Amino acid sequence: MYTNFNLERDALFKWIDFALAGLTVGYIASLMLYLWLTNDESPALMNPTPLWLSLSAALFAANWLANLHLRLPKVKQRSQAPPSLWIAAATAIVLMLMFAPGICAILWLLIVGQLPRYMALSKSAAAAVFIPLAIGLYHWLGFDGQYAMVNFGLYTLFNLFVLYLSVTLISEQQARAHAARLVTELTATQQLLASTSKRDERLRIARELHDLSGHHLAALSLQLEIAHHTQGEQHDAALQRAGVIAHLLLSEMRETVSTFRQHRGIELQDALQTLASSLSRPRVWLQIESVLTVDDVRVAEAILRSVQEALTNVVRHTQADKAAVCLWQEPGQIRLRIVDNGGCRAIPQPGNGLQGMRERLAELAGQLTMSCTTSGLQLDITLPRQDERIP
Repeated sequence: MYTNFNLERDALFKWIDFALAGLTVGYIASLMLYLWLTNDESPALMNPTPLWLSLSAALFAANWLANLHLRLPKVKQRSQAPPSLWIAAATAIVLMLMFAPGICAILWLLIVGQLPRYMALSKSAAAAVFIPLAIGLYHWLGFDGQYAMVNFGLYTLFNLFVLYLSVTLISEQQARAHAARLVTELTATQQLLASTSKRDERLRIARELHDLSGHHLAALSLQLEIAHHTQGEQHDAALQRAGVIAHLLLSEMRETVSTFRQHRGIELQDALQTLASSLSRPRVWLQIESVLTVDDVRVAEAILRSVQEALTNVVRHTQADKAAVCLWQEPGQIRLRIVDNGGCRAIPQPGNGLQGMRERLAELAGQLTMSCTTSGLQLDITLPRQDERIP
């Protein structure tokens, strides 16, 4: 319930941010153009000719569209700055240069709030401080704007405050996302441990049945055979039947033990399903071969962590809305394939996550290969089975 509330609240706040940015830019544009056309003390530094009016309207429109695009939920998920950020920043600077100090500086506040998502804090702080001061100095020296430096000094402080709020909000979002990943990892690990525990319990029961009941029944059969050679005909017949029954019981016991041993593989279906269902995007399609058996907990953990890292990269670095996870076995090896539909122009350079995946697989004599397909990035993982692994 609490998680659903947080998701709904975050989605609502994203659209509130979208609406407020659009209303703010629209109001500033309408006010500036209205004052330019009707007020004797024009806020613009040039006469309202058709050319200047058209240029100003185009700049305001571009800034408005860029700010809206910048706040779309899909765009906010990108790790690199979208072109709309630079369009919004460039048009805001030009408009601050065209109009007298004051209201248009609010446009830069909207930019400063987005900078920490895409660049280091030091660069964001520099943009928050030096751009307003440079424009204030331009107005003060070039046009003798009264209170120009005072206005832009105040807006510089506003920029720093907005930057602080933005960094705090982004840090909180990242902490919550990290906590959610840890919860998902813990849940999946619990599923894996539960499956391992069940497997170990089945093996223990099978060994006990064989060591205890099996030996007892074998001894009973042996004793009955001895008794068969030492009794009369009728009694011999009864003992012979008892011996047959004992052999049947022993055979059934062995069949039971074999049945236990046939189900000794670690179940990965539940753990992988937990990982997949925890993601709101992408929608994950799981295909696990029904006859697949994984006996080594280290191999099972490597598969689980590889799928988790791959899906995390899909969420962070692509716009994919679908992904497929395929797991099957071949003679002597286990194969895992993860592919998404987020597009792939070039194979990405491995980061810490992928490098850690390679190292984890290498410890088990496994391999990771990446390739670009028509739909997106494809990861192929090969792990040798327990009897084929290099010691």
